[in-house]
Amino acid sequence: MTKLFALLALAVCSFAQTRGQTTTLTAAGTTPGLWVESNYHTVQVIVSGSPSACTVRLEGSLDNSNWFDVSGTQTCTSNLMFHVDGKPLTYTHVNLLTWTGGTNAVITYRGQN
Repeated sequence: MTKLFALLALAVCSFAQTRGQTTTLTAAGTTPGLWVESNYHTVQVIVSGSPSACTVRLEGSLDNSNWFDVSGTQTCTSNLMFHVDGKPLTYTHVNLLTWTGGTNAVITYRGQN
């Protein structure tokens, strides 16, 4: 019976994987591409320095080369968190599209199956 529970725990752990990264950007640009193999995605943007313009979006890729918008453009002149569910992605990155007047943006991504 103990072996059965150990196998079930191992199976659950192998399917419920979480991948993530935190990157600080000081200008418009993208976070590094991250292999995620995830369906559910959360992005958090913590801004400092009171930006007058800040827009961000989650982008996905199947080949870590060609990137596509999967979240729509989000405004981040104050701290922001958004979720994208039901989008199976192999790779992801966050694109800081506009950044004006702020000090930096700390961008955290988490993906889970």
